[in-house]
Amino acid sequence: MNLLEALQRGPLVCDGAMGTMLQQRGMPSDVCPELWGMEHPEIISEIHREYLNAGADAILTNTFGGNYFKLKKYGVDTPASEIARQLATISLDTTTSGQFVLGDIGPTGEFMQPLGLVSEAEFFQAFADQCQGFLEAGADGIIIETMMDLNEAMVAVRAAKETGLPVIGSMSYNPDPKGFRTMMGVGPKEATEGLLEAGADVIGANCGSILMEQMVTLVEQFADAGAPYVLLEANAGIPQIVEGETVFSQTPEQMAEGVLAVLQAGARFIGGCCGTTPEHIRLIAEIVKGYNS
Repeated sequence: MNLLEALQRGPLVCDGAMGTMLQQRGMPSDVCPELWGMEHPEIISEIHREYLNAGADAILTNTFGGNYFKLKKYGVDTPASEIARQLATISLDTTTSGQFVLGDIGPTGEFMQPLGLVSEAEFFQAFADQCQGFLEAGADGIIIETMMDLNEAMVAVRAAKETGLPVIGSMSYNPDPKGFRTMMGVGPKEATEGLLEAGADVIGANCGSILMEQMVTLVEQFADAGAPYVLLEANAGIPQIVEGETVFSQTPEQMAEGVLAVLQAGARFIGGCCGTTPEHIRLIAEIVKGYNS
């Protein structure tokens, strides 16, 4: 049974944050997370297992920033495809039958022409390199997440779609006088239509400044725009700066209070983003599994 078949049967649970978990386990803030993960595979495996043991049906590879442009800024010359392949293999080695591994792709941090200096073809190749590594490793799907520019997200989805794997297109929204918008001004309807046109199988929202319980409206707008399946990965509360550090203060119990409402609205894939832990996912999984029964 592949990922889309599983989603058709009922809601699934995704994992939670990776970056904050790595920092808790000693990763310095100024290193490349992907390279550090390759150097400490036992820590990556441990985090994956904690989420899986908490009830996650799917885990994301530690490759959020593993594209050519971000790797270059760290001075990493290992090909993005090889990094994706190695980290996806670590993820796959932690799963058992019925559990899924999603190759994780985040934004490049660059602007596409004419706003920036990078061509669409260069964006496509950067994403295609990552996708090739996921495919070689045997990943079950690819998630494009935390996107703010629709053009970049669509290019990433098209690159991922060429692998033949299921593709999730997720963008990051914040409250706006007009409803919800990404930092680049993209609304849920526009995003859904563009991502579906590019070939996305699942439409999502992650990160941003929207609590889980506030995402009901997003689910409804995605569905109205034609989304066949909806993924939600909220942060553990609204990010706050405390003594120079970003803090997410929503407890697992507080976050779990919004899960039933988004399930009833039609969400099909629920996990956590920044600041979430295996305990957040455990409580989410209890509600999702109860909803399925």
